[in-house]
Amino acid sequence: MKDPVSQKSELVIDALQYAHDHNMNINVMDDVQKILDVLDPDHNENAIEFAELLKTSDTFMSMKARDLKSEEDLPN
Repeated sequence: MKDPVSQKSELVIDALQYAHDHNMNINVMDDVQKILDVLDPDHNENAIEFAELLKTSDTFMSMKARDLKSEEDLPN
């Protein structure tokens, strides 16, 4: 059995990718519920908590990408 943290991380990444691929907004609760209907058909996740996790993860990944971009722009 997979580690619960790994499973949750994979679900978050899959959800963000699904939202991107299907032009969904993770800030819209109906979209988050639709994502969970597809990726979590057993409804193990609380939609409200998962929406907050998606927002936090998306913000973190955007900040990290910006940091990496800034490092690339530095002269050698």
